[in-house]
Amino acid sequence: MQCKGVHMVTIDDVARKSGVSKGTVSNVFSKKRPISAEVTERVINAAKELNYVPNHIARSLAIKKTMIIGLKMPTLDFELGSFDLKVINGVVRKCTENGYRVLLDRNFENENSSLYSRDPVDGVILLNPKDNDPRIEQYQNFNLPFVLIGSPSKDDDEIKFVDNNNTEIVKQVGEYLIENGHQDILFLNAEKGMTVAEDRKVGLRQAFENYNLPFVEESVVYNDIEKYTNASDFGFYSLLEAYKNNNFTAVIADTDRVALGVLRAARELGIEVPDDLSLIALSNSETLALETTPKLTSIELFPERLGEEAAEVLINVLTEQLAPKQKMIPAKLVIRDSCKNLN
Repeated sequence: MQCKGVHMVTIDDVARKSGVSKGTVSNVFSKKRPISAEVTERVINAAKELNYVPNHIARSLAIKKTMIIGLKMPTLDFELGSFDLKVINGVVRKCTENGYRVLLDRNFENENSSLYSRDPVDGVILLNPKDNDPRIEQYQNFNLPFVLIGSPSKDDDEIKFVDNNNTEIVKQVGEYLIENGHQDILFLNAEKGMTVAEDRKVGLRQAFENYNLPFVEESVVYNDIEKYTNASDFGFYSLLEAYKNNNFTAVIADTDRVALGVLRAARELGIEVPDDLSLIALSNSETLALETTPKLTSIELFPERLGEEAAEVLINVLTEQLAPKQKMIPAKLVIRDSCKNLN
């Protein structure tokens, strides 16, 4: 007895039933080109009636693209912070609008890593770049398009990136604290070697120089991923250690998570924030900032926009459209209750 073959519904069947070309059906599902609402509805209805499901792998093979963008986001904390989640939201929104999916990768890579070439992606958005970052050289060697969220090394003048002006931000924070009578300022910075960490230190030095005050290098402490298991621990142990030698009047914290660790250490030391110690976080999780006691003065970096803009630049590169070399997203100081005027 002979079995009849089951007919697999193809894109041709949907095109025939909806009375449009194969290319139009493809564009309805990939969202690569705008299709009118009336035609889109006709194609979707035909697909539903025929039980047609777009085959991502088949489409990838046909157009020689995966239609996937890699988002490389190495983070210390097991739980993603508010900044990271908002970046992801921005990237996913822009990619979805353009028919791309997002592959999130939180692994730390290094020059010996064999992971670079394995991901089936058309391009990469890379966070937390370092000075002379080996990952960048790898992507260039593989001819894999990429965009940074963060600034490249000063000599990498062809790399596309989206960032805040981190030097200007920390200069503004430093000047705000100095104007409020603070000179002994502890800066709990990002990891040493990261371009953001160096840019911020330059900004703080500029603030001190503007007021003819000595800048103390030792007051800048870098996060150490070998030493601290998460950002909160970095804030906690760094303040406990620093306070043994110097009664700082203010702390600038790398993130709101680091600021939480500082608040925990302050409680242990019997220090009142802001009466004895002022505190500013260089990121702004509104939920977290408003729930802390006191409410946390923060910098709003607009991470969702950073993610959207980075995705847009990369998609323009992938679709061979004009794309800017750099985009700077303005940041904003949000003053709440965690700083005191000593004047």
